[in-house]
Formats: sequence, structure tokens, C-alpha cells
Amino acid sequence: MAGHDVKKEQLQHALQSLFEQGRDPMFITSKEGRILQANPAFFALYQYSEQDDKVLEDSGVWQNTLHDFAYYKTFLARVEKEGYWSGELHVASKSGEIIPVWTQIVKVDDCFAITQVDLRERDKTARKLEQFSRLQSLATLAGGVAHEFNNILGGIQGHLYLFKRQLQVLTDKDKDRFSRIDALMTRASGLVQNLLAFSKQKPTVTAEVNLKTLLDETVSMCRRSIDKGIALTVSLPDEPVVIQADAVILKQHIFELINNAQSAILRQRLEQGQCSVAEKICVQLRLTSPDMVEILVQDNGCGMQDAVLRHCLDPFFSTEPVGKGTGLGLPSALSYIEQLKGSLEVESVHGEYTKVRIVLPMQVEAVEVLTDKGCVLLIDDEPDLRDSIEEILLCHGYKVITASNGVEGLDVWRAKQADIDAVIMDIVMPNMNGIEMATALRKENKTLPICLTTGYSQQAVPEHLHVNLIRKPLNPDLLLEFLEASIQK
Repeated sequence: MAGHDVKKEQLQHALQSLFEQGRDPMFITSKEGRILQANPAFFALYQYSEQDDKVLEDSGVWQNTLHDFAYYKTFLARVEKEGYWSGELHVASKSGEIIPVWTQIVKVDDCFAITQVDLRERDKTARKLEQFSRLQSLATLAGGVAHEFNNILGGIQGHLYLFKRQLQVLTDKDKDRFSRIDALMTRASGLVQNLLAFSKQKPTVTAEVNLKTLLDETVSMCRRSIDKGIALTVSLPDEPVVIQADAVILKQHIFELINNAQSAILRQRLEQGQCSVAEKICVQLRLTSPDMVEILVQDNGCGMQDAVLRHCLDPFFSTEPVGKGTGLGLPSALSYIEQLKGSLEVESVHGEYTKVRIVLPMQVEAVEVLTDKGCVLLIDDEPDLRDSIEEILLCHGYKVITASNGVEGLDVWRAKQADIDAVIMDIVMPNMNGIEMATALRKENKTLPICLTTGYSQQAVPEHLHVNLIRKPLNPDLLLEFLEASIQK
């Protein structure tokens, strides 16, 4: 009997320790539901003090939930009859928060012993999974729409290009109209790219990117178009910072962040009439660890209200008027940064500032400059198209020599052919077209990689020239694939 008493005493001690030190709420109530005793975890969960006598006196404290009191009387009667009940309840804390808890009730003599488990973390996980599922469905839909729209856009752009070519004389009004159409096409193309980036259906080719060079070029480009009253500064480290990314896509996202910052400052200026502080946008690049780098874009504009900040990364959420914002700028940037195994966070205080922080993994062995992939002779009589292709090639590590027509291009080739690894040129050019120049080049070099571009859907190229053909509007990925496969370094 003595041994039995010892075991009973040990069990009571163990149960008492579990009651007092357990992480889950445990308490004892009368048959009517009045709390007789509760452990510290109970008081902590429901935010009451153990010195708060009201908790023990009020029979309805833990029953003050979404259910009415009759519901509790029903299942308490069931416990009285069957001795046990378990299920999910939603109990109100002192602050009024409704907390989901899994509850087990056991009848013990003339009272009930109750244990509970906080289910809030479970619910958070469930909500995240549900949101992830919705985003997957939305991404699939966005990708499908973007691909179809891209086909339509490509057809419009091609026919527009042909139409412009067929016009003999363009009046100033015609030029203005075409300029407006080109701007709308660029806007539509940007929307498609954002949709594809968000849906992660746009294949990206990563290469070594020198972030110092990329940010310096992007900021310089933004300074040409940014409001003159806004100071745009960039802070760069002395050491090289190299990552793996698509330079064109990353530059586009940084450009959009700076443009968003400008919009916030202009909105602040409009609301206040005249700013009391100097308007500024700061772009900063710094190392956060031996293998991670941070890009910071901060402005002192109008900032975001908490309700806006909570949703700013949600796809298609926008505070811009209808027709002016797609709601895909930040979400597509987040999607692309996550593809690079990085992170993007937004911090903002309404009326004070907004700060966008991008953290990316660095290249394990950083190099000071991008890999020299070869020298390309680029020939096109359209300055805007020529400049954009040149920028793409430069960002991907190629040296570029440009010419505006076939005659000029042939002269450049003959003067610098020892340095040129490939030629990209339009077919339709004044003085000497692309096929004529390709014929001349083939007489001098049988193996030189040549890529012709054209906006004509029925354009044919003689097979004996052994050249590549890409139709406009140009797909940069196809152009880069041609160069990667053709140039042997």
C-alpha cells in the first residue's frame, strides 16, 4: 500500500506540474460552466491577469463567442450525460479577439476538466495555402491571357510596321499619330511582359550582371525623364557586385520602382501644394553579407496608408485611376526576384516615405566586368530600334558596333572585320538592303554568323547565303540564342 501511495503522490505531482507549466490552457469548471481554477496558459491566451477575479466569477467568460449561451448549455448537458466532448470552439479574449481552440471536456465527479489547443497558427497556414492556390490559378489565367495577347500584339505591330513602310510621305500629324501608337504598343508590351513575369511563364536567361554598372546606367537613364525638382542619387560600393540575372528584366523593374517613387513625390507635391523638404529619390547598393547584396530604392513622397501597404504586393491591386495602373508592377518584380532566389520587401509610412528593399544572392566568384561574349555589328536604319537592341546586347556582355545602312555597315566590316564576330541587320534599308550586304559579306567570309531581321511576313532569304532570319517585332531571347549558338569564344 505504501508503494501505491507513493505512485499516486508522484502522479498527482506530475499532473500538477503539467497543469501549472503546460503551454496549453487547462481549467476546471462547475456543471454550469463557472470557472473554478485555471492554469497560467489560460490567462496568457485570453489576456487576463490571474488577479482578475472576474475571470473566475463570470460563468460566461470562456463562452462569450460566436455561439449563443444555449449552445453551451446543450453540449454541457451532453458532457454531463456521456462524460466527454471534443470539438472546435471560438472563444473571446479580454481584448475581444475571437480565438479558435480545439477543446476537450471530461466530466470529473461534480465538475468538468477542460484542455484547449490554440488553432490560430493552423488557420494562418490554411489561409496561406488557400491564397497560394488562388494565386496559382490566377497566374495560370494571367499567363494564358498574356500569351494570346502577345500573339495579337505581335500581329498589330507587324502590320503597323508594314503600313509605315508603304507610306511614301509622312506629314507631321501622321508622325504624331504613329508616335502615339508606338507609345501605346510599348505600354501594352510592358503589360504583357509583367503578366508573363507574374505567371512565371516567361523563360529567363540568366547571365553575370554587374549591379554597379546596371544601377548606374538605370539611374542615368531615369535622370533624363524625371521631374527636374526631384534629386535622384545613387550610392554604390567600391568593390564589384556581380549576380546572376537577366539584365534587361532587372533594369526594367528598377526603372519602374524609380518611376513609382517619382509618382509618390508628385502626389505629395499635389496634396501639399509645396513641399517643405527637398524632394529626393535615393538608390543604394550595399553588401549585407559575404554572399548577399541589397538594392534599396527610397523616396520621401506621400507614402502608403496601412491598408494600401498590406495589399501593395497583391496582383492587380492599384491605387491609380482606372486605365492608368495595371497593379502588376510590384507583384511582377516580386515574382522575378523570387525566381532569382531573392526577396523583396516594402516599408512605408503615410506622409513620410516609402522604401523598397531587394535582397539578391551574389555570384560566388564575382568578376569586375561582364564576360566579353564577342563583338556584334548591328545595322538598322531605325534609330530607336537600333538603340534598344544595342542596349540589350550590351547588358548581356556583347560589344556592339552600329551602322545605319548597308553601305555604312559594309565599310565598318571591311575596316574592323578582325574584331567582329557576328552581324545583325535589317533587310529593308536604304542604299543597300540586308540581302545585298549579306551577299557581299559571303564573298569575303563564308562562315561569319549573320542574322537578318524583317517586318515582312512573306520575306524570303536565298538559302545559299546560310543566314538566320528573325521576324519583327524582335524577340530578344531568339536574338540572344542565335548569338550564344553562333559565336565560339
